[in-house]
Amino acid sequence: MARHGRTLVHGLRLGYVDVVRDWRTLERDRVRLALLAGAGLFGTLYFGVMALVVQGRTAELAARADPSLPPVVGLLVTLLWLSSTAVFGQRAAVRTIDIDAPSLVLTSVRPRAVTIGVLSAEFLRGLAFVALPVGVLGVGFATGAGTSVPILTVPLATVLFLTSSVCSGSAIGAVVAVWSRRARWKTGYVAGGLALLGALVVAGVMARLSTTPELAAGLPTSWYGDLFAVGTPIAASQARAFGAVLGTVAIGYAGGSVTERFATRLWLDEVESNRSARETAAAGERPRPFPRLRGRIDRPTRYVAWRSIQRVKRDPTRISHLGLPLLVGAWLLADLARSTAGRSLLPIAVGLLGSWFVGGFLTLNPLGDDGASLPATVTSPVDGSQFVRGTALPSGIVGVPLLVAAGSAISIATSALPLALGLGLWVGVHGAAAIGIALAVGMRFPRFGAIRVSRRRTVVPPSLSAIVIYSTTVLSLGLVGIGALIGPQLLLRDGAAATIAQGVSVLVWLSLEGGLGYGCYQVAVRRFDRYTLE
Repeated sequence: MARHGRTLVHGLRLGYVDVVRDWRTLERDRVRLALLAGAGLFGTLYFGVMALVVQGRTAELAARADPSLPPVVGLLVTLLWLSSTAVFGQRAAVRTIDIDAPSLVLTSVRPRAVTIGVLSAEFLRGLAFVALPVGVLGVGFATGAGTSVPILTVPLATVLFLTSSVCSGSAIGAVVAVWSRRARWKTGYVAGGLALLGALVVAGVMARLSTTPELAAGLPTSWYGDLFAVGTPIAASQARAFGAVLGTVAIGYAGGSVTERFATRLWLDEVESNRSARETAAAGERPRPFPRLRGRIDRPTRYVAWRSIQRVKRDPTRISHLGLPLLVGAWLLADLARSTAGRSLLPIAVGLLGSWFVGGFLTLNPLGDDGASLPATVTSPVDGSQFVRGTALPSGIVGVPLLVAAGSAISIATSALPLALGLGLWVGVHGAAAIGIALAVGMRFPRFGAIRVSRRRTVVPPSLSAIVIYSTTVLSLGLVGIGALIGPQLLLRDGAAATIAQGVSVLVWLSLEGGLGYGCYQVAVRRFDRYTLE
């Protein structure tokens, strides 16, 4: 019993240290802190308005002769549980389940304690994220119900809800991580396929439940809604509320056990793979970077590009920051494709999303991705132009042509031929400019730290500042390009004047965005040449 108590204490300490490191990293990043503060202020105002709505609806429901809990509450709780579990599963599969220095940690701390640390840290992050909306909406619910009991039941239900969601998602993510990294084929393809399949399954289930609230209200995940309403004038099932408590205990134990088992396998596999990598490096294998491009691109540039690709192949979590926005964008594209009115906007949406992805692939944190090799890279004969061109080479020679082909095909299928050609030109120029913008932003806002117990030292995602500035700039410029392309036709209708105005606006836009992309490329080159190690 004492041993289990020490294991629990060690695990909770690991989780606490992990969260403290996150907070200290956030304090040093003033731009990210300002963005979060602005989001918190906006969220307070938004949820304050929503609290008034909740207060009115709750008071109206409590005043009824039969104030039973409506099925839509169970539907909402079920959808929230599925969404949060999917998010925690994705994070576990690509990020949080990886610990720093597993060979050291596993020899000093029991695997169960490490698992408890990973789960508790993820729970605290989720709690910090939902504390504001739950607190504000809980006040509105308690005021509308006319009782102070929700002051106790709402925090209890939130803690139990998060516990079951974190444990379930982490268990699923650990299984996916082990399965994908032990697969015979490339890890990135397996992990990406599993993530896409899981997203489609969750989306299908959520779409099905949205049309049948009674079915969702009967699922065990909806029992947390009864726990919210216990002790209020709204009639709630005490048996279902008690079942939510017992179910959380069972899910926590089962999910924690599955996470511990598969995470331990993953950590031991990582120790073995690191040993194999050191033996391979000692054998003196000489890399052959893109031999087909020999004679057209110099070797230093090819070597930088080859090294970037190899890093992603060894650990696809380097591009995990693109995963969730890409899935959300794919969902929106599917909705546009299904609707007749939205098909005309499909080429624009594909161009914006594709340009954002192509530009942000491997280019948003080039200095941080180099990791421990950065001092050798900076002091090597590789100059700024070679480093920047090598970083942009995969996106430039693979991503942009594929983007132009996809955008042109969709434009031809949904628009007239002249407009389709213009959209194809817009996609190509905007995608190429996005690469330059990402390089400049990534070099200006690099990220080297954010070391935590649940993340590898060699994998550092781009900073939030770089992601926000890059995304805002690329999306804004894309919309300006669309306005330059179709604006004259909308304002002047058809005719010679409209054609001339369209041609002039397109030429002006091409010169501006092309010049901006090239200027950002030059900024990135100068940034590398002037970079000094601190």
